Amino acid sequence: MAQGEIGDQETAVLVVGGGPVGLALAGELGWRGVPCVLLEQGDGVIRTPKMNEVNIRTMEFCRRWGIAEDVRACPFPADHSLDVAFVTKLGGRELGRMHRPPKRDQRPTATSPEHLQICSQLWFDPILGRFAARFPTTAIRHRCRMEEFTETADGITARCTDIASGRAFTVRARYLAACDGATSAIRRSRGIGLTGPGVLGRPLHVYFRTPDLLGQVGQKPAVFFLALDHTGMWANIRVIDPASGLWRLMVIDTPEGFDPASADLPGLLRRATGRDLAVEWVGASSWTRRGVVAARYRDGRVFLAGDAAHQLSPTGALGMNTGIGDAVDLAWKLAAEFAGWGGPRLLDSYDAERRMVGNRNVAMTTEFHEGHAGYEGLDYLHADAPEAEAKRRALGEALVREIGRMFRTEGLQLGYRYDDSPICIDDRSPPPPDDVETYRATARPGARAPHAWLDDGVSTLDLFGVGYKLLRFGADGGAAHRLIEAGHAHKLQLGIADIRDPAVAALYQRTLVLVRPDGHVSWRGDTLELDPAALLDRVRGA
Repeated sequence: MAQGEIGDQETAVLVVGGGPVGLALAGELGWRGVPCVLLEQGDGVIRTPKMNEVNIRTMEFCRRWGIAEDVRACPFPADHSLDVAFVTKLGGRELGRMHRPPKRDQRPTATSPEHLQICSQLWFDPILGRFAARFPTTAIRHRCRMEEFTETADGITARCTDIASGRAFTVRARYLAACDGATSAIRRSRGIGLTGPGVLGRPLHVYFRTPDLLGQVGQKPAVFFLALDHTGMWANIRVIDPASGLWRLMVIDTPEGFDPASADLPGLLRRATGRDLAVEWVGASSWTRRGVVAARYRDGRVFLAGDAAHQLSPTGALGMNTGIGDAVDLAWKLAAEFAGWGGPRLLDSYDAERRMVGNRNVAMTTEFHEGHAGYEGLDYLHADAPEAEAKRRALGEALVREIGRMFRTEGLQLGYRYDDSPICIDDRSPPPPDDVETYRATARPGARAPHAWLDDGVSTLDLFGVGYKLLRFGADGGAAHRLIEAGHAHKLQLGIADIRDPAVAALYQRTLVLVRPDGHVSWRGDTLELDPAALLDRVRGA
């Protein structure tokens, strides 16, 4: 990665925190030609990954960046089952199973050109890091820490330390992006509080290695197992890297003040598998499960993204993926300001749009987590009586139906909308239901512009990203030409795409649809009811 000599530097954006959200933000800024410096106090090596799934929307962004194939080609085996199973223990009774195709069997769908991918942070962070380092305007500094910063009317001055040498240096930037995690020192320094349900529990993560764990216990393959005993649902076990035998056991909750160093790791593994196994212990740590959202995502020249802005229960695998959405939204707006065409209210819209998504996703993932507690009185799990078997069958069906919702989240992944956004023009059409499981395609302003296949394997999503894109579905009486002229007057990157396919036209429902650089719809209509300059002023925050 770009390191070079550590010294004082001026840049457009200072990104603090080099996890996946910080790397994605640096990459998107670099992709848009915006200079940035990323500071990460760690060495960038992931030893115990926090995330393992790259969801559909994030894969769509990876597709745009040209790294989707890198994610698909990560070392997770293409033939490994991605099923989710509910079990009494690994190798014990299987109560229910959700079938999901392995990578090799994934096929294009009507809703997206991409699929959710199992790609641990072990591999995803380096992929993002290589992408970000590709751009000469991006500098990634590992083992560097921001000590403090001051803000003036025209920028940020950060005092920093090169940890290896102890040398102090200064970074001056127009803006500061806080990607420094759940305990964000930057958020706390600005006095930004957190709202929401709050603390939801204190899980324990245990990482271990052992060859062919499923073969040792005689368990049918899956990628994720949820374990129940007479106390209810108490743990989950997931494979991270089958080739190296790396697994994670998560105890869903521990008492307040629990010390991971006191955990009986062999005993926990015995409870999860029903036998004593020879394993290499990789690490154990406890953490606090929260459902909270920052009271504001912007404070002057400081922006919060990722866990600094929202902390979600991992039930639903939306935490990192929500943060990637933050990075994409923030980056195109910073790029607009840097290029000079973004209006004074464009950066304010980051808070308005992304905080509503944070609140939505916190609410749903909290609901998923709280559903885990609804299973008690399970003394029949190991009984041999016929009535016990009937109860187990009913329990398995309930688990797949109810707990399984957190694995059936296409609606959550793709269906978020920026309703009431100050930079989208409402067309007064009724919004579709916001359903967890089912994505309902809509080109309503604020929504993700829907995917449809065009010629030669091109998706409509492949048209979006660099600038605004005006989709034209038929004759428009010169409206498109007037919009393009107005865009050029404001130095907007505004292109046009003529689409003749009637099925795609029916999906988008209007003759003209204006799509933003992040792939969300700004405006649509059959005629220009607004003056073209006024319309573009609205969508560019002017």
